[in-house]
Amino acid sequence: MSIRVMRSGDVYRIEGPAKVVVKRGRVYATGVVYSEGQSFTVLRARKLVIKAVEDSEVELVLGPGALLEKTSPGEEVIDIWEKSVAEMDLRGIILIIGVMDVGKSTLAALLGNKALSQGHRVAIIDADVGQNDLGPPTTISLARLDKYITHLRQLTAEKSIFLQATSLERIWPRAVKQIYKAARYALEVWKADTVVINTDGWILDEEAVAFKRRLIEEIKPSLIVGIQVENELLPIVKGYSNVLLLPPPPHVRAKSREDRKIHREMGYGRYIFPPVELAVPLDKIPICNLPLFKGVEIGDELKRMLAKTLGVPVVRAYQVGERVYALVQNDAWLMKKVGGFQVVCMPLEFEKGLLVGLEDGEGFLVGLGVMKKIYYDKRKAVLYTSSDVEKRLGEVKCIRLGLIRLDENFNEVEKVASLLKVEHAPHL
Repeated sequence: MSIRVMRSGDVYRIEGPAKVVVKRGRVYATGVVYSEGQSFTVLRARKLVIKAVEDSEVELVLGPGALLEKTSPGEEVIDIWEKSVAEMDLRGIILIIGVMDVGKSTLAALLGNKALSQGHRVAIIDADVGQNDLGPPTTISLARLDKYITHLRQLTAEKSIFLQATSLERIWPRAVKQIYKAARYALEVWKADTVVINTDGWILDEEAVAFKRRLIEEIKPSLIVGIQVENELLPIVKGYSNVLLLPPPPHVRAKSREDRKIHREMGYGRYIFPPVELAVPLDKIPICNLPLFKGVEIGDELKRMLAKTLGVPVVRAYQVGERVYALVQNDAWLMKKVGGFQVVCMPLEFEKGLLVGLEDGEGFLVGLGVMKKIYYDKRKAVLYTSSDVEKRLGEVKCIRLGLIRLDENFNEVEKVASLLKVEHAPHL
């Protein structure tokens, strides 16, 4: 613990874990001015920039690995960000865009704090499925802001929507619909005046531009705030007038791909551990995105004929309308036209280790789970999930299969993109 005197205008950069207590004067952090007796927290491995509004004394409690350094004049962007948003009316939907590791989460906290200080009811939506700060990885998550924060991770998701994957490249049309759904929920159910939406860092290719522009057209934000390094956001915001472009902080820590993977895996464990084994009757709680038991199981003779045509042994097969789902003794996922039917071949035990979302009747997440096995003869799934989900099983209306396979320690071992093709298989 130490007491530090800060002269008016002094700017410090803190990497947590740390606690800052204002003993005298006033100190600014993340859109909020803290006065004598007030305090705020810097989370572990997170950075926060603070500024003395007047001559001040602060008590600093630095945890293991915490860092504190005084910055040079003009080095940080704290004044630019504050001046840009200080006088804005922040009602409506505010969409934050930018590449990875430019401070979008910090900006979301700042805008949320500012809106709260204006007397608005504020909701935060974290739509970064890979590095979600509010809820589990693979989700869009929502929370209401009722006190000032320094980091989004200080909030807990009140609602989440399972997006199945940790990146949106293959699923962005569904992401647009679900982000819209989250925003409408915040506005209409929570009666939020301000909805701040933090987005993922997928920006730099044509499909990413198409996604972000479709999202803008769908949710119709009152303000688009971009953190721009060079000119990478111009293709996204071209033609829109309600745009504020801000510079990135100079010292945001860039996470490696391995760092991001570790963060996600810790997230899976946090929301599933300690796991309980749960048997789910699929007649009562079906699989949302794979209608295996909604049709008719094909008999042995037809299975033999189908196996001969496909050239692989067929263990089970289900006819659902003009489509046949066949479980085969083969590692390949195949789609083939047979007679008047589209046959979707799936490897036996394809479900083992799949991350799943257990959803309620409104499509919101009750909890995550990991599929252990589907017992087709009993029409039952056995999965690992949290004890909280077990208690809330009555709320679960369906199970959505994810596109990620985990091992018993919740480590990501495979992305199962083929399942997405089965979900949305084209008519051949």
